[in-house]
Amino acid sequence: MKRIYFIFSLVLMSLYGMAQCVPDATVTKPGLYPGKLPNAIVGNAYSQVATLMVPLDTALLYQGTLYNIRVDSATVVSMSDLPKGFAYECDKPSRTWNGGQRGCARLFGDPVATNVGSYVVYVKVRTFFKIIGLPNQFDQLDSSSIDFKVEMPNALQEVNQAVGLKAYPNPTKDELTLVLNKYNGQTQFEIYNSLGQKFELPQQNYSNTGEVKLNTQGLTPGVYFVKSSFEGTSSFVKFIKE
Repeated sequence: MKRIYFIFSLVLMSLYGMAQCVPDATVTKPGLYPGKLPNAIVGNAYSQVATLMVPLDTALLYQGTLYNIRVDSATVVSMSDLPKGFAYECDKPSRTWNGGQRGCARLFGDPVATNVGSYVVYVKVRTFFKIIGLPNQFDQLDSSSIDFKVEMPNALQEVNQAVGLKAYPNPTKDELTLVLNKYNGQTQFEIYNSLGQKFELPQQNYSNTGEVKLNTQGLTPGVYFVKSSFEGTSSFVKFIKE
């Protein structure tokens, strides 16, 4: 929302396990703060609360004339582009607050490995207002955005930066072939599941072409990550076991 009288103020705090959000009473100024949500971690329940402040009286300069504005109400129309499996809920089922009121929305979900990535959440708000001295009521739909990431836990948070390591076929059933840009017999391999838990490495077969074949028959179906390490440099690659 570009104009101040259409902006909701979002102040963030964690409220894990709560069924309903509570607005932050310290929020008094319209605006978007800070515009960035804390990152979600795979395997940890995500719950962040946004406090929304609807302005009451403001002004608009239009073609050299200053108009006084009285905000009647504002409604959250949608919060889109959330990760799959995520949702939001407001402290009012109507998702509508009067001018000068505070409200809140809670974004929540259970991040999984397939959610890993960056997200921009678009918040659409319809504001109803009156221009002082005119009989009609006006409304306008505006949008703003907030962003956050879904990351792997601990050491696997850099997994999306996989450089120098490829895997095929992906998904795989019985055998996974790793292709390294720089391969050495001293290269170390580790395998993790989507929660960052280390697994016993399957049988490995090395070739002279820089390829390593892993026997994946003993792995249960799911998402896994292979980490290769050599001389202080690590690379990651994600694969799916069918």
